[in-house]
Amino acid sequence: MSIRVLMATTVAVMATVSAAYADPNTDTFNGSYTAVDSVTGPYAPTINDDGGPFLSGSFGGSLVAGQTTAAQTFLQVAPVSGPASVGTQTGSIDIAMSLSDIDSSAITGVSTSAGGNFAFTNGGSVYFSANYELFYGNQTDCLTWSGPSCSATNTTNTIGETLAVSFADGALLDINLYNWSDWDMAPDISFDLVNGPGVPVPEPASFAMFGVALAGFAMMRRRAA
Repeated sequence: MSIRVLMATTVAVMATVSAAYADPNTDTFNGSYTAVDSVTGPYAPTINDDGGPFLSGSFGGSLVAGQTTAAQTFLQVAPVSGPASVGTQTGSIDIAMSLSDIDSSAITGVSTSAGGNFAFTNGGSVYFSANYELFYGNQTDCLTWSGPSCSATNTTNTIGETLAVSFADGALLDINLYNWSDWDMAPDISFDLVNGPGVPVPEPASFAMFGVALAGFAMMRRRAA
């Protein structure tokens, strides 16, 4: 085989390797989540979350960088009616959300945009919470993701906190959490892909072809010597 042919083969292999790089503008995520509340007693609220496939409506395909997903309900908080004399009930609603992206890369870190309630990661999951308060006198309850307390007039359906979640392959996902105030609450969540995987990974077959080309070059050099 001539050196010219080997050079052409190497160029073709390098093009194949480049084509195998991940697209930094798209990514797909999978996961699930659960929610629990710290309010105890006969008037504690009932919390429903899907607890199953992770928000499949928005994650049926790839997310695109710079395009926020539509806000959708991910919790339902139903208070138990009580007499006005009960006053208020306070506590937190705590979320554990497992996430991985298309190549199964795990979460490596999380930060908060508004410096609100503390968020942390552990074992491939991100943990965060909302402060919750129930006002029996006027039949209103509220939650906020971005501060120590909320009120009966808490602004509804506005983003209270954004969590920046990073992954091992360099992907970065923003999770937007919406504050809420109502008697039966249904807080929303939406997502922004900041960037997809940032570390290109060539396909194994491309590595093999590239190795063959390099071995050919070495053989030609030895013969010429």
